[in-house]
Amino acid sequence: MSDEEGPATPPVNSQSTDKQSRPARKQVKPGQVTKNEVAQTGKEYNIWYNKWAGGDREDNYSNKVKSQTLCDIRKDSGWTRAQKTGMKYCCLYFARGCCPYGYECNYIHMLPDPMQALPENAKDCFGRDKFADYRDDMGGVGSFQRENRTLYIGRIKETGPGPETEEIVRRHFAPWGEIDRLRVLQYRGVAFVTYIHEVHAQFAREAMACQSMDNDEILNVRWATEDPNPTTKVIEKRRLEEIGTAVISSKLDPRMVDAMRTIRSLEEGEEDIVDGVDSVDVEAEPPNKRRRMEGTSSSDEGEGGPPKPGLLSEETLQGIKSLAEMRNKRMGGPPRPVKSGLTSLAAYGSDEDD
Repeated sequence: MSDEEGPATPPVNSQSTDKQSRPARKQVKPGQVTKNEVAQTGKEYNIWYNKWAGGDREDNYSNKVKSQTLCDIRKDSGWTRAQKTGMKYCCLYFARGCCPYGYECNYIHMLPDPMQALPENAKDCFGRDKFADYRDDMGGVGSFQRENRTLYIGRIKETGPGPETEEIVRRHFAPWGEIDRLRVLQYRGVAFVTYIHEVHAQFAREAMACQSMDNDEILNVRWATEDPNPTTKVIEKRRLEEIGTAVISSKLDPRMVDAMRTIRSLEEGEEDIVDGVDSVDVEAEPPNKRRRMEGTSSSDEGEGGPPKPGLLSEETLQGIKSLAEMRNKRMGGPPRPVKSGLTSLAAYGSDEDD
């Protein structure tokens, strides 16, 4: 028998999926990866940007070197000690393809599960603390004030038309999670990849940093700034509202939700409530108003004369009158005139009258 101990048996409560039924593979051997990055010049070391400040003004990415390792999510994934200890965060070095511990690692060696909430919203899927705002270069961990699912992919070498570049980007970024939308700026070497879940964008950013696709480039992967497109903002706002509504509904008792909807419909005189939003029939009009409007239009057609000039049309005036009559009926009569200050003072006598 060999003196080396084999991997421990997987935890009993693990799922029967292929990735969780096998131990995680050791991606590299200890000491195999060497850091060959060119030393940065400068006068002061900036701990925020993790580099020297001052000195040369060259582009920082011109000194970058290609990553020596790449995570193969199909071969490298498996169970680790995290399944026993209850650790919820992924291994950062596993995402970069250089974890030497494999099944002995204390962190998860699989893609983050979006259905399992992280212990803290102020941390990313690797357990690193987020900040209140993004760095100036849109690098780093990110911000906890905004959910960012979009990555900026720069320094792409284009060798064909836009659809071909889009297919290449999708093929290299799809293994890290389900992509919501992808946009390529042709002839600029830039692409924007939006994932459905933020945790997949966090994992993909670390997995593809300083990697190459098909043309031996060194990718510049950063967080994307907020899309200024109004349509995209509306879609994102609606998506967040739907997520919030679903979360709140899941926490409440269904019977209580139905009771509240019934009360709202009775109070507001509405019958149809769909997805928690009152559906108002804006086209419905009071029968008296509709009858009055039809009579006015028929009388105008019978006269055959041109409409009288004015700022408001006849239909608008009739509508205003109808609204006034409806208001008088609800209030029990026409509104009383407001007395001015001089009228109220007229009841007091003068000192000279005595």
